[in-house]
Amino acid sequence: MIAPDRRGAAYRQLAGVLRDRITRGSLPPGHRLPSEKDLHDEFGLARETVRRALAVLRQEGLIEVRHGHGTFVAAPPPTVTVHPGDSVTSPAATTVTRASGEVETYPTGTRLTVAARPTVAAAVIVTDGRVLMIRRRVAEGPLSWQFPAGEIEPGETPGQAAARETHEETGMTVRPARLLGDRVHPATGRHIVYVLCEAIGGTAHVADAEEVAEVAWCDRATLASHVPYPLFAPVRQHLDTVLR
Repeated sequence: MIAPDRRGAAYRQLAGVLRDRITRGSLPPGHRLPSEKDLHDEFGLARETVRRALAVLRQEGLIEVRHGHGTFVAAPPPTVTVHPGDSVTSPAATTVTRASGEVETYPTGTRLTVAARPTVAAAVIVTDGRVLMIRRRVAEGPLSWQFPAGEIEPGETPGQAAARETHEETGMTVRPARLLGDRVHPATGRHIVYVLCEAIGGTAHVADAEEVAEVAWCDRATLASHVPYPLFAPVRQHLDTVLR
């Protein structure tokens, strides 16, 4: 039995019960819903209340009426993944222009999902009691001074990505030693893997002038002024033991 209570009108409660059955798969796509009479008998609701609940689900696109056959669970709309650099327009249909320039058109109602941004590898490099930091020309969120870092490319390990990005941004050659940990950065929302790296060659300088404005070897006090917020705990714990 369903009766109106503080959670809302009875038709909304019935719509919620049926919606839950659909989303959990107990009423799969193409499955015929119980008739209005059957729902009336099961839940003890007036036929008009049952109709209002079904109208809600039709508006949500969860069910469809096939005249002369009954009411059925609708097939989910097609889903297309949108990547960074793509653009979307939705006139009579959904048009996705990929970053490559390719144009794709999908029917109205197509669900768009945003692809997760690639994971970032950050290199933690300490030499003579100082850690290497770079200042980016364009800050990401509140961050301007960061560890050398960049997105992990397909087929790369976090260590390989950290070493590659360090060389591209600072000209230094480093060797990944071990992972310090990973997290979703609270300021940027990016998933970052922190890699402890050993310097094996080169002198740190601005190697990618489009991305990097400045590089610096930071002792404890300088790091605190450049990064005035708590570092990721495993990184902070390591730096506490090695910085001047």
